[in-house]
Amino acid sequence: MPLPQLRVRSVLPFALVAGLAVGAIGCGGGESVQTYAAPKSEGGKAPGAVEAATEYRILGAMYPAKDPEWFFKMSGPADQLAKYEADFDKLLASVSLPANGPPKFDAPEGWKTGPGRAGIVVATIRTPDDKFEVTVTSSIGGVEANLRRWAVQQLGAKDFGPEDVAKVTKPIDAKGVKGLRADVRGPNNPSPKGGPFMGGGK
Repeated sequence: MPLPQLRVRSVLPFALVAGLAVGAIGCGGGESVQTYAAPKSEGGKAPGAVEAATEYRILGAMYPAKDPEWFFKMSGPADQLAKYEADFDKLLASVSLPANGPPKFDAPEGWKTGPGRAGIVVATIRTPDDKFEVTVTSSIGGVEANLRRWAVQQLGAKDFGPEDVAKVTKPIDAKGVKGLRADVRGPNNPSPKGGPFMGGGK
């Protein structure tokens, strides 16, 4: 009986040494798997990632249509303005021009009418969520000149000529006056300093 016990004791060290040898070969032999963290640019996006370009938009109107004096204007990212477009058209159709003084209009349901500012804006109409604002201003220069200013100077279009007027406008039948609705688009943010889209300027 003592003999088997001696044999077990002698086999165990040998098995332990063999196991360690195999482990050393498995860990040290060949190439090991390595991991690394991919570098990221600012904002947590991988370098070289392509972002979709934002298109900006000015929704506007001019009254009277042929020789405009009064301008309604709302600006912002094109996709965001789309949800307000139906109410904006209702606003444009409600406009009337008194013999003296600024235009009269009916604000869409939930929209908030406010006072003018800076001696240029005679009235404001804000969307129900306060994200966007329509400004009512007076200007000179005719249809094409004002559209060119919106397209080139404010939205960053490369050019705007007489042939482009019909592409971005359509007539409006308002209350006792005909207007011209405008939908102008471009790559630049027309809002001052990229801030909230308050329509600002003429």
